[in-house]
Amino acid sequence: MVNWQSPSVVAADSLAFVKLLHVLAGLFMWEFFATLQYEWDFVKKRRPYRWTIWIYSATRITALMNVILGLVGFNVTKPIACEVWLIFEFIFAYTAFSLASLLIVLRLIAIWNRNVPISLLAVGVWLVNLAFLLRSVIVARSEWDNDSGGCQISDTDDSRINVTVTLITDTVLLTIMIVGLRRQRDHELGRMLFNQGVLWLCLATISEVPPVVFLWLNLNDPLNIVSKIYFTLPAV
Repeated sequence: MVNWQSPSVVAADSLAFVKLLHVLAGLFMWEFFATLQYEWDFVKKRRPYRWTIWIYSATRITALMNVILGLVGFNVTKPIACEVWLIFEFIFAYTAFSLASLLIVLRLIAIWNRNVPISLLAVGVWLVNLAFLLRSVIVARSEWDNDSGGCQISDTDDSRINVTVTLITDTVLLTIMIVGLRRQRDHELGRMLFNQGVLWLCLATISEVPPVVFLWLNLNDPLNIVSKIYFTLPAV
């Protein structure tokens, strides 16, 4: 049986984490720039203006900043203000998550034709998720470790509540959306929204399951870190 807390296993997982970070960063940057034409079409007025483009772009940009900060933080060779770095890492990551969820809320409200009870429920669920993400930023702790030559993040399992709440709230929002679409499956708007996003939203929500599992297992710090920050990038 593997002892996940043994120094050799932790060291191997740390190395694997750093390698995975660079792979995911490369994939995300490729996707970011490959789809930049979408925003450029709005700038050139080739697409009709929608104010939600600002939320969409902010989601992508904050996720990109999270990836860049991760590359910086895990490649430095001299001491840095680790706690400040971690706080901003969390701010960018969780801002991206919350904005992505906000896009679901706005689409849900449109599907339900601005139904007041449903709209209030959706916004309330989103605010609950936002509150838990904010809590994670407040309790973030990290300090420089001379032995490893990098930032040592403490209480890495603390975010398991946050990612669990995110999974639950996104599942609730997705369920409400699907119910609304089934009510309008014969309408043009319902067909359009179903074809343009429900499948991808389902996949994004499913991608939040592995971080929840890994964080509740609490195998070791490297696996916790990669779970709570980088395994959730597909959701963005």
